[in-house]
Formats: sequence, C-alpha cells, structure tokens
Amino acid sequence: MSFILHEYDFKYTINVPPGGVMEINDNETPLIEEQIKADKRIDKIIIPESVIARRVKRLASEIIRDYGNKNIDILVVLTGAIIFASDLGRAIYTIGEANVNYHLVKTSVYGGDIKKNGDEENREVRILMPPGNISGRDIIIVEDIVDQGFTLTWLSGYLLSEKKINSLRICSLLDKSLENPSDNIMKQRDKLRIDYAGFRITDRWIAGYGIDTADTFRNLPFIITVNEEYYK
Repeated sequence: MSFILHEYDFKYTINVPPGGVMEINDNETPLIEEQIKADKRIDKIIIPESVIARRVKRLASEIIRDYGNKNIDILVVLTGAIIFASDLGRAIYTIGEANVNYHLVKTSVYGGDIKKNGDEENREVRILMPPGNISGRDIIIVEDIVDQGFTLTWLSGYLLSEKKINSLRICSLLDKSLENPSDNIMKQRDKLRIDYAGFRITDRWIAGYGIDTADTFRNLPFIITVNEEYYK
C-alpha cells in the first residue's frame, strides 16, 4: 500500500516505504498500470512522476536559497543523473532566474554488470570522461542515487585535490538505506555528506527517471522497484 503524501512532506527528504508514495488522487493512467503489471521485470511504481516533479522543485528552491541568483555550476554524473539534472536546472531557472552551467563527468564502478548482494567491499572507481576546466568554481555534484558511496567518495576527492575546485556540495535524487552493510561501507557512508537529497529509499533494485537496470528503463518518467528474481 502506498503512503499518501501531504504538502509539508515535500519540504524535506521523503522517506519512501516499500509500498511507495503517492499524492492524494494521484494515480498513473490505467494503460501504464496495465503495462507495469504485464512486465515481469517490474515489481511496482514507488515514486510517481508528479511526486518527483514536486520534490525536484523543492530541491531547486534549496539550492537557490544557498547560492542565490547567480551562475550555478552543476556537475552531472553520467549517465543516470541526466534527466534529474535537466529538470533540476530548469526548476532553478524558473524559481530563481539563475543561470546553470552544466559540466559532465562519467565514471565506472560496476561496469555493465548488475550489482550483486554482498558486493560491498572496496571497488575501484575509474574516470571515463573527465570534466573540463572547473578550477576555482563552486560545484554541485548531481547524482542519481547514493548507494555504497564509492563513486561520490572518490569523485569528491578527485575534484578537490586534482581539479582544484573552490567548494563542493552533493545533490542526489535518491539516498539508499543499506541493509547489513560492512563496517567499511558504514564508515564510508558516514563520512559522505549529502547536502540535498530528494528521497530516501529501502535497499531494493530500482530504475526509471534516468536510472537503469541492465541498460533498460532509463526513459520511464517514474521510479520503479525491479523484480530481482527475474535477473538472477
């Protein structure tokens, strides 16, 4: 059963229960519901499109509050964050009339494989596409999801030490609460500060809104949980 959100919920990071969240009278169209039920790869919709849109606007307001109406430098972590970063940038302009400078970076941790349960010790992060000249800038990393924290921990150090940025904040659409993480992962996550977080989710495979599972579902306008048994 989905949790019904109220107006005040959108002001803070939204905790998403296993059954998902929704607004009052906010249901996906019958056609979409039928498509979801017919796809054996999909479990359910846990964050509808309208809920994402409202929370993204709130995140944009928080960024405008902290940075004001000036040039805002966003570093988009490819590929999962492209849709989120696009909507966030448009919301920043609509709310604060601030210009957004987009910078891109692509890293690799898991390669083309789906992350397996227990796969939680130190993993090598490789940079596939470095950002351009961002030295001296105040950077906001825009990420799709914070999981075990390998990418953001490595990327933060890289930007501060090698790219010589002036300051760093992190904005993530999703913040995953891990089940039974190792001590090393817990220490890593505890050190990682997420300045702007849209939703806090349980430890499930998810996809949609730019996020993929096995290179599928990025184009969905909502967030789904994936039927893990299908991929095992």
